[in-house]
Amino acid sequence: MSRLLFMTLLLGGACVVGCATTPLTPVASRAAPAQVLAMSDVGVEPKTIDVERRELATIRYAITQPAEVRLDLVDEQGRVVRTLEAGRQRAGVHTMTWDGRARDGRTVPRGVYRYIITARPRPTSLDTRPLMVYDPSSATGGEELQVRDFTFDQATGAMRWVMPRAGYTRLRVGLEGFPHLRTLVDWEPMEAGAQQIVWDGWDASKLVRLIEHPQASIILQAFAMPDNTIIVRAPSVPADTSRADERRYPPLDHPDASYVHARHPRAICHDVAFRVEFPEATRRTPAGEPILSGQVPVRVTIDGRDEQHLVNQRFEVMLYEDLLALFEEEEAVNPSTFVWDTSRLPPGRHLFTVNILSYDDHYGVVTQPVMIEPGT
Repeated sequence: MSRLLFMTLLLGGACVVGCATTPLTPVASRAAPAQVLAMSDVGVEPKTIDVERRELATIRYAITQPAEVRLDLVDEQGRVVRTLEAGRQRAGVHTMTWDGRARDGRTVPRGVYRYIITARPRPTSLDTRPLMVYDPSSATGGEELQVRDFTFDQATGAMRWVMPRAGYTRLRVGLEGFPHLRTLVDWEPMEAGAQQIVWDGWDASKLVRLIEHPQASIILQAFAMPDNTIIVRAPSVPADTSRADERRYPPLDHPDASYVHARHPRAICHDVAFRVEFPEATRRTPAGEPILSGQVPVRVTIDGRDEQHLVNQRFEVMLYEDLLALFEEEEAVNPSTFVWDTSRLPPGRHLFTVNILSYDDHYGVVTQPVMIEPGT
């Protein structure tokens, strides 16, 4: 194995050993009286399905008495995308299968879906719980995971590690400390077990051969998903809310979790999108790079989908000149304008990098090549 890059592994928290299909905690003891409905031995196999391969997720469960059983498939926003009605079932072990499709037969968008089981027995004078809902999503998941056995092969760019249980994962590369230069895995769901990605060695702009930089760093973070989740691999298509039922559950986040990203609605956990512009640059090279000299205004504008969240949370803007720290605005506004003094730089091609960092740990990066001319 080649020498390792400098690696910063933010992997705090207890390691919880698990597998792709983790037996779930029963909602009631198996020793419960027969006249009281209880559910146990709930799980799913496989944890991940690929709808293009027509794979099926099989959800199993056991009930202690006859009941009417319904299974809801719920997206990360809490919308019901499909309901499977099992009808009246006898006491014992049962299964239902889901093909990763919505109620209209179309494929659901890729992502994480919860299965929520509702069982309704015949009400009797001995049963004070006429309706039982199995949904451990508020009580399981959300803790930071300590991945195991991380290795990096610089010659091939292969990174390997073991997830102790299924979780959301973010993998970033940059320079030790800062700047952040590329997100390789952007809070993607991953199963428990061995994982691997292959990095091509470049930063996000394809301008910096980062894998060869002596101060390159790798930062890997992960937190657990709830037990009752299924990962759907599917073509990346926009979510169609018309395919969701009116019935809603709480969104898939953990407001009381100790790990910051577990408290976020999944829709906001992604790299920040923004633009870097040089509004007074009137000339460009044949390659489209702005030609600059002297005192140069630089405008940084966060895109609309991220603007409200970052403004509410507050964010920093950090500027880098050929990957060296130039300026930092800790209480930035949107848009922000800065003046870059290029007169200190030798004529020629240079890199201007901007990092955005929100106070709740969301990142963004843009690296812009520019051509510097001597001031007149």
